[in-house]
Amino acid sequence: MRTIKLFTVIIFCAVLFQSAAVQAGNRQTRKVEGFHGVSVSTGIDLYLTQKNAEEVIVEADSEDIDKIITKVEGGILKIYVKEKSWFNINWDNNPRKVFVSFVNLDKLEASAGSDVVSQSVLKLDRLNMNASSGSDIKLELEANELSVSSSSGSDITLKGKATKIQVDASSGSDINASELKTKICNASVSSGSDIRVNVSDELDANASSGGDITYYGNPAQKDINESSGGDVHGR
Repeated sequence: MRTIKLFTVIIFCAVLFQSAAVQAGNRQTRKVEGFHGVSVSTGIDLYLTQKNAEEVIVEADSEDIDKIITKVEGGILKIYVKEKSWFNINWDNNPRKVFVSFVNLDKLEASAGSDVVSQSVLKLDRLNMNASSGSDIKLELEANELSVSSSSGSDITLKGKATKIQVDASSGSDINASELKTKICNASVSSGSDIRVNVSDELDANASSGGDITYYGNPAQKDINESSGGDVHGR
């Protein structure tokens, strides 16, 4: 009986040791430099942090980690999974995480079911961001100018403040910037999409094809256009 118990303990410890070793081997620091934009796709979870130096850390299962590509082309850090499976779908739903530290960022793209989250307040001059094909972007930031586009069932959530913002949502997507305080806003929505903005000075809003725009605040200047079942209203 004691022999059986001892054997069980040994096996249990071995499993724990092996598990710890596997976990330690599933984290890679990649050498990248000279990028001002990030493009992520194929279901990867991206975590953004603004620092004084650029860094990329990849976390994934041992069978997936080397399939995750991180390379800079034309100043854009491209992050995606390279594999032979149909449409690069993550059938096992294994976590694929990439942590990116950047110095400056002016372009952000998420597609094919990827998720992007900021881990700190991002302080930027200008940022052009786009989410498509069921991707999600959640950022807290302080910026001068923002250009935001969402399509094909994607969601974008923004918090913080910006001087000027341009937002465009289509094809059943959603942009929630109700907690992003802005002075000037140009918003366009169509095809059953929703936009929520918070604006104090100027609002130019266009809603069509069942799209909906909700604005918070009391902008002094408003230019509102509604067509084909589109709706613009204040809160």
